[in-house]
Amino acid sequence: MKSKKVVKIVTIVIMLLLILNTMSFAKIETEVYKPSELTTADYDEAFKLGGILVSGLQIVGTVIAIAGIMIMGVKYMIGSIEQKAQYKKTLIPYIIGCIFIFTISNIVSLIYNLATQL
Repeated sequence: MKSKKVVKIVTIVIMLLLILNTMSFAKIETEVYKPSELTTADYDEAFKLGGILVSGLQIVGTVIAIAGIMIMGVKYMIGSIEQKAQYKKTLIPYIIGCIFIFTISNIVSLIYNLATQL
């Protein structure tokens, strides 16, 4: 019971700090701050950097997922009967997570490719 109160108090303090922080940034003078216009070169560079980021995340996620499945597969082959039953329980959610990683990264990559071709 006491830990719930501590969590609530910490959450309230963090929210108040965030509100006070945003209030201090809201005092930007509009006469002084004049943002420049974005050019097509800026958009092209942003898309290029986004493509690099998406492909990097896709590669890292794929390598981590495949390495994890390989390690769990080797442990499954070497393990005893009890360990095999335990690995079966943990392997199914892990494979579902890997499917999510593959599909989400491929969907983001597809959206990026469609946006750059337009």
